Amino acid sequence: MAIDDAKAIRFAPLQGETAARLLPEDLRLEENLKTIVYLAPDNERYLKSDAVIEILSQVGGFWKACRIGKLLPTGFRDWFYDRIAERRRSLISKASCPIPNADQRARLLP
Repeated sequence: MAIDDAKAIRFAPLQGETAARLLPEDLRLEENLKTIVYLAPDNERYLKSDAVIEILSQVGGFWKACRIGKLLPTGFRDWFYDRIAERRRSLISKASCPIPNADQRARLLP
């Protein structure tokens, strides 16, 4: 959220009402809850590393350079995404879980 100065990206849990309304059931199954799904403004769906690249491209600025990652095979990018996802808790501070401020809460969908 911090890098999205335009506040263009909104977030919804895969188990929430918004996902139930916009995503097919297979993307909301328990085995898929450890991934990221990006629903672009044109309703195109992106998963895992493709989702990250598209989100960063949407944010713009320096982050658009991440599109170069598309040159790597999807299987490799998704393997790398999965390794990061498995270790994300150890990569970020366990000491605190920030409480979203009012601006951030407004970007969280049910």
